[in-house]
Amino acid sequence: MGTAGVKQLVAVASKQFGVVTSEDCSSCGVSRKWMRRRLETGEWTRLHRGVFRLGAANPSLDEMEMSAMLTAGDGAVLSHLSAARRLGLDVPSHPSVQITIPASRRTPKLGRAQVCRSRRLNETHITRRGRFRVTHLARTMVDLASVLDKVWLRAALDSALRQRRTNLAWIQRALNTYGKGRRGVACLRRLVSEHEREDEVPDSVLESMGLELAHATKRKPKLHWKIVEGAHLIAEVDFAWPDIRLCVELDGWTQHGTRAAFVRDRARDRALHRLDWVVLRFTWQDVVEDRDSVIAELVSCYESRIRWPSVVPDGLINRPPLAPSGAITPSTRRPAAPGRSVWAHGP
Repeated sequence: MGTAGVKQLVAVASKQFGVVTSEDCSSCGVSRKWMRRRLETGEWTRLHRGVFRLGAANPSLDEMEMSAMLTAGDGAVLSHLSAARRLGLDVPSHPSVQITIPASRRTPKLGRAQVCRSRRLNETHITRRGRFRVTHLARTMVDLASVLDKVWLRAALDSALRQRRTNLAWIQRALNTYGKGRRGVACLRRLVSEHEREDEVPDSVLESMGLELAHATKRKPKLHWKIVEGAHLIAEVDFAWPDIRLCVELDGWTQHGTRAAFVRDRARDRALHRLDWVVLRFTWQDVVEDRDSVIAELVSCYESRIRWPSVVPDGLINRPPLAPSGAITPSTRRPAAPGRSVWAHGP
């Protein structure tokens, strides 16, 4: 066999993340004997039946997803968690590749991959990310509702809205079009309805998950609440129950993992404590891996603060902090209710 066929095969592999099929080998004129020799010497690795990787190292995610797609054949698309990762949505890590094929196709046998068959999969539901065909964002959110719990589903939805607010209407149309009767869509509908009534979206996956856990108090907290003393902004907390002066800060490593952030957070906590605020701080590990303890602490602290006597000083009013010179201050803030605390106001 000449080197021309090998060079042609390498060119094909370079477009498929180093993955080739038996059909690719045949079309390039590479013999089965030559293929078997590569496998015996460890130069190639068999990923699925009739699908090989050029190289012996552990396959990357790209290689695993490409090999699953090539094995599944025409019409296959990345879906569910695999599609969500390609679309930039916040979802938990998962060791398996997830793909969807038309219901008319037989389910291929794939190791380290999960295959779904769908009667309602057509080209209008599909987009591309690089060299991969994936279900589009709205279809992916409907699929995720069947595999994620409510906490992670909220995080995924919030990340979709951070990309573009108009995605909410797109997801709503997808629910109406092919969501009926599917598992988990009732939960997704409730989350979509909540966002239709509100303007703000959590800034991070940690905020999304913490906000969902905070609902265990049976009273929805205020998101991104500004706490002021007179005209001075003391802090903007992740979420709060201002009537009882209870707030929560979620400490992600990116924003809170430096010495300067540590010093700043302690100073803010002292200032809030001086104003009779209780500050609860939770980390990623707390929210993701120890949800029950977080919920128990939130509920316990909330119930104790409900019984806490509220004293509002005379002569003080609730107003936003003064805007810096040249800044434009929103004129649509709600007026403070009579007797409302001076120390808290929302956007």
